[in-house]
Amino acid sequence: MELEYLKRLYRDGLFDLYESFGTWQEAVKASVSPFLRAGMVEPGYADSILDNVAENGPYIFLAPHICMPHSKAVELVHAPGVCFVKVNQPVYYDRNDPDTGAELFFAIAAQELNAHLDAVMSLADVFDDEETIQALLDAKTPQDFETLLG
Repeated sequence: MELEYLKRLYRDGLFDLYESFGTWQEAVKASVSPFLRAGMVEPGYADSILDNVAENGPYIFLAPHICMPHSKAVELVHAPGVCFVKVNQPVYYDRNDPDTGAELFFAIAAQELNAHLDAVMSLADVFDDEETIQALLDAKTPQDFETLLG
């Protein structure tokens, strides 16, 4: 399994776990909460992601189970990084399109346009490893994540 990158996020406190959300917008806002705690982004960063989705469509829903919230509002980013948020119940952009359901949120904060592509490359090994994705989906409790990533 490809866990080293995720273990670093977990150890650095860039991880949260939630049971569910009523809307995808609530999930996106929660997905940047580790950044807010760490002072890495301004509070308006989540809204800038929502504005981008309203303008460009659901580009952040990359694949089944995976959402990568990010924004081009680099002026709202104090420090670049990635954080990981797990939602136990799938969050759907469009309930009629199962491919837009996600439980694994990898938010990106970049200080330069297109710098998010570096983060995508860093996560590519995680996304390509079905065993890792399944282990993340199967983990439901703080204890599960401590065992998996601690």
